[in-house]
Amino acid sequence: MEKPLSPQQIRSALKPRPALKPADVKIAFEPHLVPPRPGVRVFPEPIKGTLMNRPARSDAVAADLDSKLTGFVPDHLSFNPHAPALEDRFRHKVFFDPAAQLKQGQFMATTVFQPDQRRVFSDTSFPWCTVGRVDVTGGTGSGALVGPRHLLCASHMMTWNPDNTVNQVTFTPSYFDGNAPFGNSGIIHWYAFRKVVGPNLSVDDTQQDYVVLVLSNRLGDVCGWMGTRGYSDSWNGLTAWSHIGYPGDLTGAARPTFQGNIAINSTEGSDDPTDEGLLQKADVWPGQSGGPFFGWWSGEPWPRITGVQSGQNPQTNSAGGGNDIPILVNQARNDFP
Repeated sequence: MEKPLSPQQIRSALKPRPALKPADVKIAFEPHLVPPRPGVRVFPEPIKGTLMNRPARSDAVAADLDSKLTGFVPDHLSFNPHAPALEDRFRHKVFFDPAAQLKQGQFMATTVFQPDQRRVFSDTSFPWCTVGRVDVTGGTGSGALVGPRHLLCASHMMTWNPDNTVNQVTFTPSYFDGNAPFGNSGIIHWYAFRKVVGPNLSVDDTQQDYVVLVLSNRLGDVCGWMGTRGYSDSWNGLTAWSHIGYPGDLTGAARPTFQGNIAINSTEGSDDPTDEGLLQKADVWPGQSGGPFFGWWSGEPWPRITGVQSGQNPQTNSAGGGNDIPILVNQARNDFP
């Protein structure tokens, strides 16, 4: 199976470019709910979705989807495949030192493996603008566009109601300190293989911890989107992956961070190769859940997502992956073009 490009190969094969034409797309925002009178809270209606049955084996199916689940680079956006612009003014001072010597009886929970490689950025060029903050009931997470109106994020971020609905979600691409340069959107439908409910996740939970949300606004027409691809164990050990998310520790989930040169060290899960947890030591913190692990392939001017950040513990972090992600994305894009 073709390998993803290394950072050096990306720099050789893909060059940044400015926007090719002026933007002629409209920026849309979700309308605010207006209470009928002062002091009355108004809540959006829960959203119905589709809980799908996983195929027995989907290796060949996912491979056939590679030509369909490509990304999209809008001509009205500048293109920067190397790394988002990392400005020194956005460097964040260390809040605490996870490697500090602790006295007996003291504890410090962390999944940031020193040195912390995350960098805050504000770059709105493609593909960095395809990732944004996901606001859910009682918290925030991260997600990435994988179609014109399709968002990939973590299943455990959803508020799963007893009637198989989820509470309304708002996605804001390139969210930065409340700024929304591309607008935002709610959702009208969802697709998942598993309803994952935290905070404690099993191996079965983490390897299927992803959901595709259908947006009410076509943000992909404005931002573009990443492609998707099933993960192959033959890529284990390659430092070919990057991750973007909105961590609660560095930025209070108000600014995105980027980390590159990540390796998937190993995979875990069932004997079915379509169903895998991607074990890695990217630096993640609550708020980065749902953020993509993505790489680049030869001849394609867009990256492809192969995993979604899910679980974490002091030894390793896990992303949901495998060939079922492309199948879920394809179903959502077929049903809601």
